[in-house]
Amino acid sequence: MNKKTNYKLNLLILILATGLVSQTNVLAADTFDISYVLTEGGTRLELDAANPYKGVQLTVTSTAATQYEIIQSLVRPLENRDNPSIVLNQNFVFRGLRGTNRFGNFRVPTNDTPVRSNEILYVSNSTGDQDTMTLVYGLVNIEDITPGYYQGQISFTLRPIGSARQEVTKYLYVYVTISQTSEVKPRIEITTATGLKAITLNPKKDETKSADILVKINGSFKKMFSILQFLPMPIESNDGSQLDCNIVSVTVKEAKKGLGTQNMPLSSQFQTLYTSSPNGEADDAFIITYSLADLSGQKAGRYTGRIQYFLDEMGTQTKLETLGLEIENERIFDLSIIPQDQKGVIEFRNLKPRDPAKQNEVVIQINTNIAKQYQVSQKVSSDLTNKEGNIIPSEYFNLRTEDLDTKGALKFPQKEPAHAGETVLFVSDAKGSADKFKVIYELTCPENLKAGDYSARITYSLLEI
Repeated sequence: MNKKTNYKLNLLILILATGLVSQTNVLAADTFDISYVLTEGGTRLELDAANPYKGVQLTVTSTAATQYEIIQSLVRPLENRDNPSIVLNQNFVFRGLRGTNRFGNFRVPTNDTPVRSNEILYVSNSTGDQDTMTLVYGLVNIEDITPGYYQGQISFTLRPIGSARQEVTKYLYVYVTISQTSEVKPRIEITTATGLKAITLNPKKDETKSADILVKINGSFKKMFSILQFLPMPIESNDGSQLDCNIVSVTVKEAKKGLGTQNMPLSSQFQTLYTSSPNGEADDAFIITYSLADLSGQKAGRYTGRIQYFLDEMGTQTKLETLGLEIENERIFDLSIIPQDQKGVIEFRNLKPRDPAKQNEVVIQINTNIAKQYQVSQKVSSDLTNKEGNIIPSEYFNLRTEDLDTKGALKFPQKEPAHAGETVLFVSDAKGSADKFKVIYELTCPENLKAGDYSARITYSLLEI
């Protein structure tokens, strides 16, 4: 073969090679496809009472530089194999895991939503960058589902926007098995020790100073999860008074494989009660104990609220249970006298004419949580008298009240005669705060005093205003 022939042959090979490269570039530019994988493996979505939720990861592979959307359709509803008239509608739900996509608008809500047809799941950015996203499919209200075997089909359609490019559809088969047992246990059960649907606390009763909640984990997990609590509303009485939620503390007991909170004040924000190990290993059961702090500074009343419990998996929350919260803060409205052996008697012993002035003191303390204004009165039964019936005139017997960091108003800041009869000693502040003050009784011995022991009975009374 001569050089000219070789040249032509080389040129032909070069032209063919260039053509192949060009054809390869065209094919690469035409890539426009969607695929899915199950996050727990397998080729079909299988759900049951023990594993009611599973994930599906969608992947769009595209080099077409065309904006697109992904549409989900329920091609065939989940029908009971033995009785096709029984269909799972509201029980078959899905949600999206936020943060699993990178570019476009992931339109799937993060809470459980029934699976419907023609649902736009995702709209890409204007340049049509390829992306991935994760959906979670599941069953809710399993106890309401007729036992049996169900099957259906979902489709995912990759549809170009503003382009004549052909759309692409992939199909996912769904299988649901509900056992014939009369009771289907949820993955996580939360119950009170009493079996009631409310946590009851009362500091005056030993059996309700704290309350235990039993948590049982029936299902298995392959990734870390947490159990959260949330207070969706204030702890409130019928008259609108609110209780500080941090007077309730929470402690998780008997948790060995996971991590439970200790002495955590209750909050109106989401709070983590329990977290599994990184691989999802967890205790079969543990106890949540709610305890009350001192309620003496809180207004009396019956307060109610609710505590909601959630399962958190990779940032996605599923509600597990709602329990009522009832706190009884019993009424306190009493008066104490210090020293307690005073017994309502003012007594002066061994009195003689021209003795120096004598004093007798009592401290009056009021404990209350009714948040109403009140007053303290005294009733002097008679003038000071001895056993022979001799009397010391009231002008020689005086009283005054003394401040002990007192919040209310003292009625006798200066010395005045302690007349027989009833007299108001003190009026509380407008809030009806607990308070205390001192009463000082002083006797001046007259020159014509008959020697002996003199006393008078005094009664103190506490009254709402």
